[in-house]
Amino acid sequence: MNLFSQADIEQNILSFLKENPSGVLEIVGPTASGKTGFSVYIAKWVEQNLGKKCEVISVDSRQIFRGCNISSAKITEEEMQGIPHYGLDIADPQETYSVVQFQQYAFEKIEKIQSRGNIPILCGGTMLWLDAISENYVFTDNPDVKSTQRDIPRWPVLKIGMHWDRVNLYERLDLRSVQMFEGGMIEEAKEMLKKPLSRSTLTIFGYQEIAVWIEGETTQEEALLLNQKRNRNYAKRQLTWWRGREDIQWIDAENMRF
Repeated sequence: MNLFSQADIEQNILSFLKENPSGVLEIVGPTASGKTGFSVYIAKWVEQNLGKKCEVISVDSRQIFRGCNISSAKITEEEMQGIPHYGLDIADPQETYSVVQFQQYAFEKIEKIQSRGNIPILCGGTMLWLDAISENYVFTDNPDVKSTQRDIPRWPVLKIGMHWDRVNLYERLDLRSVQMFEGGMIEEAKEMLKKPLSRSTLTIFGYQEIAVWIEGETTQEEALLLNQKRNRNYAKRQLTWWRGREDIQWIDAENMRF
C-alpha cells in the first residue's frame, strides 16, 4: 500500500477541486480511525486555501438514528465547528432504514450542496452505503446485497482513506470502548432498550452487550470485553472491504496533525 503524507493529500485535494469544481470528497476508514475530525479539518482547510465552503454528509448506518449518540460516536455540535453536517438523526430507532433510502437521501443532499456553490464531503465507515453513493449502484429487490450493477458516477470523487497500523488501531478501539462505557453509553442503552427498536438499531455496538448484562447473564466487565471484540471484528470487515482498492488514496493517519 502506498501511503500519502498529510501534505500530499492536501495538495491532491487542492488539485482535484481545481480540476473538478463539481467534485465530491470522500473520507473513509475503519471505525475509530479519526475520519470525523479529519473531515472537519479538511472542510476548514479547503475554505482557507480555495475560498470554497464544504458541507459534510455522515455516511454511517448507526448515526442516522435519533438518540443513538454515544454508541455511534456521533459528532457533537461543538465538534462540527460550524461546518454543516447531514445524515445525522434522520430516522427514529423504531424504523428500518435501507441503503437504497440513504443513497437517494445523499444524492439529494449533494445536489443541494453543489447548488449553493459548496463542496460535499462524504465521511463514514459504512462500506456499502459509501460505494452506493460514489459508484452509483443500481439495486435489485434485495437492498442488503451489494449490487453488481453500477451506473455512470454522478460526480467525480476523490477518495481518501485513513490508514493505521492494525495493532495501534485496535488499541484505539479498545480505549474508545472504555471511554464510551464510562461516558454514558450504559445509560443511553438502558433508555433505548425501553423502546421497541428496529433490527438495525439493535445491531448498534453496545446495546446487545449491555442488554445481556442488564439481564444478569454476564458481568459489566464481560460486556465491555465483548464490545471491544465486536468493534475489532467490524474494523477487520471494513479493512477487508477496502483491501486492494486502487481508487482510494490512503493517508498516514498516525502522523497527521489537525
